[in-house]
Amino acid sequence: MNKSFVSSPEIAMYYLQQMHNRPHPQRRMRVLFLVQNDFVWTKQVPVYDVLAADEEVEPIIVLLPSYSATDLSAGKATGAYEESYWHFFHDRYADVYDFTNVLDLRIFQPDYIFLALPYEELRPLPGTHTSELAQIAKLCYLDYGIPGTKFFLRTWSQMPFFSYLTLYFCDSMEEKREFEATNAYAVGAGLQHFETLGYPEYEAHLAYQGVPKQRRRILWTPRWTVEGAAGGSHFLAYKDLFAAFAERHGNEDFQFAIRPHPFMFDNFIQRGLMTVEEVRAYKQQLADCGIELDEGQYELFDALTSADILLTDFSSICMPFFLLNRPIVYCPHDPNLTEDYAKMAAGSYIVESWAQIEHHLEHLMRGEDPLAEYRTDTVAAFRTIHMGAAKRIVERLKKDHADSQYPAEIYLPEIEKRVFDQKKELVTVIGGASGELLQYFCAQEWYPLYLALLPLRVHNKNLVWGEEQILAKLQEKYAAADDAQRRSCLVLAMLLFADPLTLPVPLEIDRWAEGLYQDIQAVFRQHRTQLGVV
Repeated sequence: MNKSFVSSPEIAMYYLQQMHNRPHPQRRMRVLFLVQNDFVWTKQVPVYDVLAADEEVEPIIVLLPSYSATDLSAGKATGAYEESYWHFFHDRYADVYDFTNVLDLRIFQPDYIFLALPYEELRPLPGTHTSELAQIAKLCYLDYGIPGTKFFLRTWSQMPFFSYLTLYFCDSMEEKREFEATNAYAVGAGLQHFETLGYPEYEAHLAYQGVPKQRRRILWTPRWTVEGAAGGSHFLAYKDLFAAFAERHGNEDFQFAIRPHPFMFDNFIQRGLMTVEEVRAYKQQLADCGIELDEGQYELFDALTSADILLTDFSSICMPFFLLNRPIVYCPHDPNLTEDYAKMAAGSYIVESWAQIEHHLEHLMRGEDPLAEYRTDTVAAFRTIHMGAAKRIVERLKKDHADSQYPAEIYLPEIEKRVFDQKKELVTVIGGASGELLQYFCAQEWYPLYLALLPLRVHNKNLVWGEEQILAKLQEKYAAADDAQRRSCLVLAMLLFADPLTLPVPLEIDRWAEGLYQDIQAVFRQHRTQLGVV
């Protein structure tokens, strides 16, 4: 279990409250982008560009080591930077730092941190988890990909990651409603803000004015996984049929291309769905058929704007292409789409078989596009919502920064009470345990919660009195215990209510499980740093 991340909404709100009540210094606003890969950067860069052009703002880019879902499933260690990813940022931007060189983001004293992805497991390095970052700055987020289906929307809304965000810039009113309902208490208290100011990535697609070209391009974008509700790839079923179709129809008027998801081939190999040799052979087949294989040599925007017709599985790229007002042949997976994606699907040619795909592609290649009028009207409606999104987001940040220089204090006694109750529950478990617990202390399901609760302090006088009473009782039990391991368990329970510096008994760590002392040491070192005690 990850020791750095705890899915406790009470702990999230504790830190949100602390961050809200902490005045921002009267200086230029500092916004840090914690970046995880270059292809997700397209979602954030419109906001970064507006910030970079503003003399009142200091934008900073910090690169995490390269680490993807396929790296995680393969059990790879983290710490390395893919060369292309590293150069993408360092060759383009001035204020770029590697996280492995920075070591601690507190050095930048950021006011806001934009996160790239909501997946804690893809940020395995200490100091990069949401519960840690929420103690440094207010956390902000833009969708790395549009949910698209009700399943993804519901799944995301339940992820603990979102409980730590101060500002979430939603792509739609439907998303805003879902997240506000899930985080109603924090929203009502004024600690979390789910804003619908438009989706910045859409702006470039809505503003794009293509030029007529002689050779039209048909692009296929298959999904990366076939598994579960997140699946939906039709690649294995259609790969040879697509190649044969392209070989028959490719000429001076039509060019065919495929841009698989960056994880697709690696995932299929890992899952045993394709071998390395089969992938190599298929790539050769594409070349033999005159089909261009785009494995990231084009930036996504260029790949989409160069295509005239899109054949695609469910993907977050469906909507950006749709907003170019160009036809989509759509291979569905989950029919329960979000409101915006349902509008997109209504303006797309939905297919359930390769025969239907051929039918629609052939008609579109002849210029027969009966959904063109609906698509034009729908795109116009989206344009009014999303154009100017990046500027509105920056203005929202600047307003929050101005308000935060003299914040209206928020105090949530219910949260302190819940923190207190969680500590009491752990005291019952730890303080009442035999010495055998010590050996497996770090392996307990509640261990991450224990570490997270250690630095949290209550301010309510009644709760402070309650903590003092519990601590006194634990001391009595410690004095009466004749077993050294039993006393060690009691000491670990005491740490929930006392700093090691003021603990009335010694920390005899020789009996502690491996790594326990280092974990506790790191927690209190970070806590003291937070308090300005060095």
